[in-house]
Amino acid sequence: MTKFLFFLLLLTFQLAVSQNLVRNPSFEDFEKCPWKLGMFNSNVNYWSCPNHGSTDFFRACGNTNETNQNYNGEQTPFLGDAYAGMYCYAEDDYREYIQGELKEKLQATETYTIQFYISLAEKSSFSIKNMAVLFTDERIGASTKSASILNSPKGSNQKFGNLSKKFINPEALKIQNSLIQKDTLIPFYNDTKEWMQVTFTYQATGYEQFFTIGNFKANQETAINQEKPEFKHPFTYYYIDAISIELIKNTYETNTLYTFKNVLFEFDKANLLEESVEELDKLYLHLKGNHLNVEIYGHTDTVGIELHNEKLSEKRAKAVSDYLIKSGLEASRIQWFGYGSSKPIVDNTSEENRALNRRVEFKLIK
Repeated sequence: MTKFLFFLLLLTFQLAVSQNLVRNPSFEDFEKCPWKLGMFNSNVNYWSCPNHGSTDFFRACGNTNETNQNYNGEQTPFLGDAYAGMYCYAEDDYREYIQGELKEKLQATETYTIQFYISLAEKSSFSIKNMAVLFTDERIGASTKSASILNSPKGSNQKFGNLSKKFINPEALKIQNSLIQKDTLIPFYNDTKEWMQVTFTYQATGYEQFFTIGNFKANQETAINQEKPEFKHPFTYYYIDAISIELIKNTYETNTLYTFKNVLFEFDKANLLEESVEELDKLYLHLKGNHLNVEIYGHTDTVGIELHNEKLSEKRAKAVSDYLIKSGLEASRIQWFGYGSSKPIVDNTSEENRALNRRVEFKLIK
C-alpha cells in the first residue's frame, strides 16, 4: 500500500469517526482497569452515574477475559475491549444508568440519530422494551472528576438532592431535559447472544450537552417479559456498548421521488422490521418541521400472483403510513398507494433485480 493511499484511508476513517459527537463512545478511555463490581462512575472518562446506582464497567485486564464472562452472564464487547453493564429493572424500582457527554451542544432544529447496542445478560429473569435517552443541559448528579453532589446532598446545589437508587423521573429534575422513548417494533430486547441495535431520531432544541441512557419508568409502568420460568429475584440487566449521536442532514425536495434505502418487512408480509425505524423517523421529523404532505408508494417484484402482489404492496405502503401517523403526523397529510409489480425499475430477471423492485417510495408535496 502506498503512503498516499494509507493517508487517504486514515483521513476517511477519521472523518467517519468525527461525525460521532459522543466522547469516549465505547469506554476505551478509563483510569483503572476494573477489578471489582461498579467502577464505572469516576473511572470511565467523560461518563458518570447520574443517580446512586452502581453501574458496572467490564474490560479484560492482562491475560484475563473479564469482558467475556462476568457475574450475570457472558458477552464480548461489540466494539473495542470494554462495555458497561446496568440494571434497568429490579425490585423496589432500583435503577442504573450511564450518563455521557457530547463534544459540543446539539444544534437547534437539527435532526440527530442516536444509536447504541445492548445485550441481555443470561441470568436476567425479565427483558424490557422501553429503553430511553434523556438529554439535559447539565450533568445530572455527579461530576466524573470532582466530588459528587450525590455524596453531599445538603450542599449549596439542591437540584439533585432528591436523587436516589430508584428510577430517575425527568419531571422532577429542575434542569432543561428532553426524554426520547418509544415502543420498539420488536417485542422485547431479549437477545442474550448477539448485540441488538437501539436507534432513535431526535430533533434538537439547542441546549443538549449531556445525555443519560436507561429505563426512566417505575416498575409498575415498565413493560416486561418473563425470560425464565423460575427465578429468585425479578431483574433485567443489560450490557451496553458503542454509543453514537450523529447529525442528519435532511436533503428532501418537493415533487421528487425517493426510495427508502432501509425500510424492510418480514417475508411476504407487511410487518416492518426494526431496521426501518431510523429512516422513517428521519422522514417524520422532516415533515414535522414543515407543512408538506407526503405520498407513499408500495411495489413488489413479479414473483407470485398479481392480485396478491398488488394487495401486499398496498399493505406495506399503509404500514409505513401508519407508522408516521402513530409517530404524530396528521392522517390528512398522508396518502398511500400499492402498485404491485406494475412499475419495475429494472427487469425481473435475477434475484438482485427483483430485490430492487421490492421497494417503498415517497414523494413530498406542497
